[in-house]
Amino acid sequence: MGNYSVPESIRKHKPKGTMVKNINGYYYVYEYSSFTGEDGKRHTKMGKSIGSIKESVGFIPNNTFASDSEISSLDFGEYAVVAANSTKTLSLLRECFNPEDAARIYAVSIIHFIQGFTYLKDIKSYYDMSVLSIMYPSLKMGYDSLSNLYDALGRRQANVLKLEERLIAESSHQVAIDGHVIACESAENDLAEKGYKFRKIGEPQVNLLMAYDVNTGIPLLSRIYEGACNDKVSIRDFLAQIELRDMLFIIDRGFYSTENINIFSSNGNAYIIPLAKNLKTCRTAVHSLEMHDRFMYQKGKKAAVVEYKDEIIDGYRVLTYRDLNESAAEQENYLRHIEKGDASYTKENFDKLKYFMGVTVLQTSLEEHTPEEIYSLYKKRWQIETFYNYFKNKANYCSLHEQDYYKTQGLAFIMLVSALIHQEFEAACRSIKGRTSQTCLLEARMVKAHKRHNTWVVCNLLKKQSELFKLLNTVPTVQALVHT
Repeated sequence: MGNYSVPESIRKHKPKGTMVKNINGYYYVYEYSSFTGEDGKRHTKMGKSIGSIKESVGFIPNNTFASDSEISSLDFGEYAVVAANSTKTLSLLRECFNPEDAARIYAVSIIHFIQGFTYLKDIKSYYDMSVLSIMYPSLKMGYDSLSNLYDALGRRQANVLKLEERLIAESSHQVAIDGHVIACESAENDLAEKGYKFRKIGEPQVNLLMAYDVNTGIPLLSRIYEGACNDKVSIRDFLAQIELRDMLFIIDRGFYSTENINIFSSNGNAYIIPLAKNLKTCRTAVHSLEMHDRFMYQKGKKAAVVEYKDEIIDGYRVLTYRDLNESAAEQENYLRHIEKGDASYTKENFDKLKYFMGVTVLQTSLEEHTPEEIYSLYKKRWQIETFYNYFKNKANYCSLHEQDYYKTQGLAFIMLVSALIHQEFEAACRSIKGRTSQTCLLEARMVKAHKRHNTWVVCNLLKKQSELFKLLNTVPTVQALVHT
């Protein structure tokens, strides 16, 4: 068998993603990875020693190994249910990245999803204290290693673009695009600048742009841009990175410009965009608000009567809508402020504004769709507002300290993968009556894994947690996760 052969009785104790070497009759475990070289061929690389294996004992980690031998209790439940319900995201990563990078991106993104926005320096602590350290025992999760990973994701984007191209190809081709302002307290970051929200947030900002499938809820693209750069400028680079054809862009008024309208209409693409009040086209549209056509707009159990007119202004199709329910609500709110004596609300202004309340003016390149169809498509855009509400209020992507341009772009990709996990887990939880993704995570969090007699055992599994695990197709054992 040779001096370096390893018997099956030793190999069965080998942690996943490692290799064992026989040195003078002792079996040492090393980190092991594969990568694609500049020649395009697969190569393997042996890393540092992380422990040894004794046939009668099993794997014995070094003190420096990722799953510290002193840790005998791990967070299990929330990681188990999320891992069991984000397999599509993991498969996509494995198709686009080498196995080690895919595992690290996935583990980091799960931590971001479960814990909310997490700084690089804190990720290893969450990893060490969770069952992720058993699922992926050989991952390098220290600050320097993760810093290099973020840098690579921002600097070497071939695999990032490959994944995003896959998402675009499998999308419904109806896409909302919007921006989200994030404070950035690092003066060293090239992207951090005083933007239009400087007075509100008190810090320089960066701008996150994301594209979002309005029918499937799946995020598609993610980039971070300079804080002082207008969205109408940033979107040109955003859309240029991947060839986009036959898409319907449902976008916000902040992206309007003549140049962008041409981009939104090229390569078989189409657009729907609301017009700002100061635009000449909008002023022409609302010069007369006589509308003789109407339809019933139904969303869920709520219905509204919508009046509209459809016209060509300066060569563009422009549709003006008035939601009568929304108009009545806005008028009632304004009159209530007048009754309270609020100085900024007056009867004179009310008489001027009441005809514009509940009014939306849309410009579109769609020619064959009816006004009702275009209105319904536009209403789908508000889903991205809900999506950004998750990023801001639940995931807490409100303030960064990142100093480097490329690492910031790497973080933008981690945010995208975290959002994919969020969408996949949300979809699984929607099938459970009376529970949200948040309540599912809170219930699962009570379940821990303890090391007893050298074996990891799942504890605190009460009846309600057991039922939850069953509903989320999660096997409540550490071994089930290790073999995924």
